[in-house]
Amino acid sequence: MKKKTLIALGIFCLVALSAGGCMGGQSKPQGFSGVVSNDGILYLGSTDGKIMAINPSARVQDLPFPSSSSGEWPFTFTLPSRGTLCGSSSVPVVMYGAPAATNDMICVGIYNGKVLMLNPLIRSQNLPFPQVKDGEWTYPRTDDAIESIVGSPVVASDTVYVCSSDSRIYSLDMTYGDEKWRSAPLDGKLWTTPLVDGATIYVATFDGHIYALSASDGSLLPWNFETEVGFVSAPVLYEGTILAGSFDRSLYAVKVGHDKPLWEFPGGNWFWAAPVVEDNIVYAGCLDGKLYAINGKTGTELWEFDAGSSIISSPAMAGDLLVVTCESGNVYLVDAQTGDGRRVNNPDDPQNAERSSIDASVKGHICVQDGTAYICAQNNYLYAVDIAQAKIDWKFSLKTE
Repeated sequence: MKKKTLIALGIFCLVALSAGGCMGGQSKPQGFSGVVSNDGILYLGSTDGKIMAINPSARVQDLPFPSSSSGEWPFTFTLPSRGTLCGSSSVPVVMYGAPAATNDMICVGIYNGKVLMLNPLIRSQNLPFPQVKDGEWTYPRTDDAIESIVGSPVVASDTVYVCSSDSRIYSLDMTYGDEKWRSAPLDGKLWTTPLVDGATIYVATFDGHIYALSASDGSLLPWNFETEVGFVSAPVLYEGTILAGSFDRSLYAVKVGHDKPLWEFPGGNWFWAAPVVEDNIVYAGCLDGKLYAINGKTGTELWEFDAGSSIISSPAMAGDLLVVTCESGNVYLVDAQTGDGRRVNNPDDPQNAERSSIDASVKGHICVQDGTAYICAQNNYLYAVDIAQAKIDWKFSLKTE
């Protein structure tokens, strides 16, 4: 692995691992789970180690949590700790990726090295996990675990795909959790989300490759792309072109099958978050604090918006606006055509004088649903932002007894 990649990977490891750890007087679970919506229910991981289902309607009415009649539940999944550092206590889960919702089930990959398939109806009844007859499972089934999972699982057809820190991609049967195949080791830790496009899986690696694998058996396909330094963001596919951010502070656009990039766009720091593409415009948040709008064909900058601090989560499209969050805790609504932005004010600071929008940094996936942006922040609160009114409708503490 190249020297620059090793340095960057070391910094990234320190940032990520400092958010996890042991219980019992040492550091608390953290992670930075994203939010997804399915059938009107929000699913996410809390920073204190729970997987949660939240009904926005119940939160607007301020009903006691969980409102089981509204489909809400908190679920605590514990594992025996491994090694001697943390003793023999159980370790709550740590999530860095977003859950995947499919066929009325919720799939979660956790940093502790497990993949979980949850049945929301069964979780609302608080029955022991897993209820196998109701489609619930864990992978691996024993107390063993694979190496840490940082990215999100992807469900395609009847299969779950997940990347692991052991540099492999795993393919699991969606119904039973059986392993279909595991790929040969690729390059270093795979701390990203795989990109599944029909019969092909694409993955970007810390060693500077974009690999194409067969979705049927995990074998490497003939084409791959290589750069001098590693990739940090998950890959995105748009009209036959893969977009991915690199440790060299560039966003790459690579036509599938080509060995040279279509274009490279330079930023002032890493493009950590995956870009978003709409109508041939690439919107990419950067750790330099800027959101860039880039012509998808030429790589030419159209505009940039300065959020003032590192953008770690991908922007979310909301009609003709982009919802942008940053490490300072500010939330912005940015016009997708002009780049003009409006900050969402903190409800406790309506004159926009001193406080950031939500008093905590945001690192996970933003969910936009029916005119509202749902944001899980590092202070263990879920926020609902009314996009049309540019205001916070409500916030809900994810800390439950």
